[in-house]
Amino acid sequence: MQVLRETKAELKRLVSTPGNGKQVPLGALLLERGLITPEQLDAALAEQRRTGELLGRILVERGYLSKQALGEALAAQKGHSYLNLTEVPLDEGLVRSLPEWVVAQHRVVPVARVDDEVFLGMVDPTDVEALDVAASHLGGRVRPVFITEADFDWAYSRFFGARHRAARTLEALPQDSGSPASPATVAVVEAAEDAPAVQLLNSLLGDAIRAGATDVHLEPESEDVGVRFRVDGILQDRLRVPHPVAASLISRVKVLAGMDIGERVRPQDGRLALDFGGREYDVRVATVGSAFGERMTLRLLNTRQVLLGFDRLGLEADQRRVLERLLRRPHGMVLVTGPTGSGKTTTLYAALHHVNDRSRNIMTVEDPVEYRLPGITQIPVREKMGITFEVGLRSILRHDPDVIMVGEIRDRATASMAVHAALTGHLVLTTLHTNDAASALVRLVDLGVEPYLLASAVVAAVGQRLVRVLCRRCRQAQPADAETRELLGIQGPLVVYRPAGCAECGGTGYRGRTGVFEILEVDARIQDLVLRRSPASMLAEAARAAGAASLRDAAAHKVLEGVTSVEEFRRVLAVED
Repeated sequence: MQVLRETKAELKRLVSTPGNGKQVPLGALLLERGLITPEQLDAALAEQRRTGELLGRILVERGYLSKQALGEALAAQKGHSYLNLTEVPLDEGLVRSLPEWVVAQHRVVPVARVDDEVFLGMVDPTDVEALDVAASHLGGRVRPVFITEADFDWAYSRFFGARHRAARTLEALPQDSGSPASPATVAVVEAAEDAPAVQLLNSLLGDAIRAGATDVHLEPESEDVGVRFRVDGILQDRLRVPHPVAASLISRVKVLAGMDIGERVRPQDGRLALDFGGREYDVRVATVGSAFGERMTLRLLNTRQVLLGFDRLGLEADQRRVLERLLRRPHGMVLVTGPTGSGKTTTLYAALHHVNDRSRNIMTVEDPVEYRLPGITQIPVREKMGITFEVGLRSILRHDPDVIMVGEIRDRATASMAVHAALTGHLVLTTLHTNDAASALVRLVDLGVEPYLLASAVVAAVGQRLVRVLCRRCRQAQPADAETRELLGIQGPLVVYRPAGCAECGGTGYRGRTGVFEILEVDARIQDLVLRRSPASMLAEAARAAGAASLRDAAAHKVLEGVTSVEEFRRVLAVED
C-alpha cells in the first residue's frame, strides 16, 4: 500500500489555527465565540451535574455544537491546532507503524508524513512521554496536533477493532475440524488476560460502545458465526468469525457473567459490569442452543442514560409541560405505552428522576432492574422465588409509598392492584404493550379492570416511538414531492432532509435517536367514553379534538424540523406509500 504523503498546503487546509492556550472554561469560550446560547449552556451544565458526563460530549449529543467546532474550541484551550480525523485519508501502513499498545495507551494516531516530519494526532498534545515514544517508533520529527476523544475512538476502531482482532485470534487458537463446541476452544477461557479471546471480546465490546450499539448478537450459521450490532434500533452486520472463535468468545462471556460454560443447549441468563472510557455499563447476557451452535445476545445498558431529563427525550415543549404537571399530582396512574424497544423504560426513569426528592418515598417493582437509581427502593421480579409483579406490588403497598413504579402490567391481578393503588393516594407509573395511548385504556378493560374504576384512576396515557436522528454533518436538503407533502399534511413548497452518510455517522446518515410522543389526558369526555366501553378509535378522536397531537403529528413535526427523515417517518409508524 502506497504511503500517504500529504503536501503541506493540503494539511494546512485541514489543520486549524493554533489557539492561545488560555485556560478559559469551555462553556465561556463557546459563548464568547457565539457557538452556543446561554440557555443551551445552562441545559448542558444541568445534565453534566446529573450524569458527570463531559460538557463537550453533551453539547455535541444534544445537537447544539458540531464535532468540528468542539474540536477547535478544545484545541484553542490547549494552545494547539485541531485536526478532524474523519476528513483525513488515513494510511493504514502509517497508522500501524506504531504498535497498538502505544496507540491505545497514549491515545495517539499517526496522520501523515511530510518529508521527515510526521503529524501525530493526540488527545493530549502536552503529553511529552507520548511524543517521545511515538518519535522513537516513527523516526524523524513528530508534530503534535489535537484530536478529540471521538476522533481517536473512530480511528482506533477502524484500524485495531474487532475485525483485526478476530483474524489474530483465529491464528492463535488451536484448529480442528470439530464442532462449534470443541473442547479446544473452551480451553482459551482459562488463559491469561492477554489471551486472544479476551482481547477479541474487549475489542468487540469496545467497538459496540463506540458505535452506540444497544445490543450485540452472535448468530451461528452453517459455515461461520455472524456478529451484528443494533445501532439506533437497526441491526448492522459487523463481522463474521469461525465457529471456534465464537465458541471461545461465548465461553469467556459466560465465565464473566457467572453462567455454566458446560451448558450449551438450554437457555441461560447472566449479567456483568463493564467500565469503558469512564462510563459504566451493565451488560445483560442471554444464550440459547440453535441448530448450528450456541447463540448469544448481549444488551449494553449505559447506567448514565437514565439520568437524562425530559429535555433529552424528544418531548415537544407543550408535551413536557403537560407531563410535568401530571407528575405533580399526588395520586393517579400514568401509563407509558408502545411496542418493545420504543423507549418506555427510559421515559419511566426520567419521570422517576423528575419526582425524586427526599420528601417522597418512591418504590419500584421491575423485571429486571435495568438501572440503579439513588434514593429509590427497587425490587426485582424473581419468578422462581414467587416474587411476581403482583406480589411485589402488594408488598410495596405495606411500606407507605408516595410514588410506585410497576415495570409492566401483564395480567389482570397486577392491573387491578395498580388501579387500586392509584385510587388510594399513590402516584403510579407503569407501562403497557399497546400501539398507542388510546389502546392502553381499552387493554386495561380487556384485562378485567372495571371501566368506572379505570376512569377514576388513570390520569393520562403516553404513547411513544423512537425515530433515528439525521446526522447534522451530512444530511441533505431536497424539495418535497407532492406525495410527501400530502403525507405530512403540508400544502405548498416544502424542503425536507434525507440521509447521506459520512465517516462521523458510520455511513448510515443517522446519529442517535429521539422520541415522538402523544399524551392522552383523561378528562371528562374521555372518562365518559371509557364508561361506555368505547373503542380506541373514539378515544383517540376525542383526544385530538381536545388539541392533543397524535404520534403521526409528532413524527411529522420532527420531519419538518429536519430532525428525522421521511423514510424514518414511514418505517416507525408503518405508513404505506
